[in-house]
Amino acid sequence: MPKGTCLYTSRHGKRAVIMNDTLEYLFYSSSIFDRFVDVLNEKNIPWTKTEEVINHSSIIHITEEDIEEYWDEIDDFYDELAIEDQRLEESGANNPDDISTAGIHIQLKNNVQTIAQVNPDMLNRILDVLSADEFAEFVDIIAKSVEDPDDTPICKLQSL
Repeated sequence: MPKGTCLYTSRHGKRAVIMNDTLEYLFYSSSIFDRFVDVLNEKNIPWTKTEEVINHSSIIHITEEDIEEYWDEIDDFYDELAIEDQRLEESGANNPDDISTAGIHIQLKNNVQTIAQVNPDMLNRILDVLSADEFAEFVDIIAKSVEDPDDTPICKLQSL
């Protein structure tokens, strides 16, 4: 998957992605976030936090270099917490089975992050054909083309 792009699906809620040599871990619940931070602090792993306003979540950022020694252990712990975190997020809804939203997380060249909401059924059909990496690459190309338009006729462009 190209660095700087990741696929986000709120139905599954979990995201751990490398963004420019930094791992990002997404949390909806502050109690789950705190449990993860406690483990990072116990292991003296430096981290930073940002808030994602679009989906009301917190993101922990850790450089690959800082987590290298504990990577597998931290990743396994995050996998466990992500399931519980998602369950807590969905329990706030009247009927969690009715929740069906999806979006594509896009990082723009000016480091602004956005989520393009898409039809979840359409996204699932796309992912039946393309891998997540292929789809992320496709989205990355579209984002770059929108940010830096090229009016060259398609027949005169070099193939990718």
